[in-house]
Amino acid sequence: SGRLSCKPEELETRFEKLLEAQHAQEKELRALKQKESAKKAGNLSEQAVERDGLKLIVAAVEAENPNALRQIAVNIQQQAGEGVVVLGAAFDDKVTVLALSSPDAVKAGFKAGDIVRDLTAQLDGRGGGKPDFAMGGGKHPDKLAAVLDTYRQSLAS
Repeated sequence: SGRLSCKPEELETRFEKLLEAQHAQEKELRALKQKESAKKAGNLSEQAVERDGLKLIVAAVEAENPNALRQIAVNIQQQAGEGVVVLGAAFDDKVTVLALSSPDAVKAGFKAGDIVRDLTAQLDGRGGGKPDFAMGGGKHPDKLAAVLDTYRQSLAS
């Protein structure tokens, strides 16, 4: 009660108010993160390379964790439409790479599992997945930008 500056009989009420305030702040933080993710997605969608009617987006981004990276990729794909989204992000001394391929992109040979397998191998890691979604990791975050840049250039030619 001393730490909360209240009487012992007010502890339960004070504690409930603190929990409610924490819940409200967490909800607000999630909403802000979703807005930021949507903004990042819009910026990256505008930088798409178009090839055979597909939008190809390859980028290294900052994300809080792999789940946030996945959400950014989903937002980009929703805005871009048919195409491929390949994102990478560093988390401490590791790197995560993911790819999303729309049905038309899979038909055109852009299989997410193959893309991630190839890129993570260049980062001394492993990865793979389904033709429409794949994720993997590597051990060289310092090489991420160069690996993604090389892949982006191969798509443009």
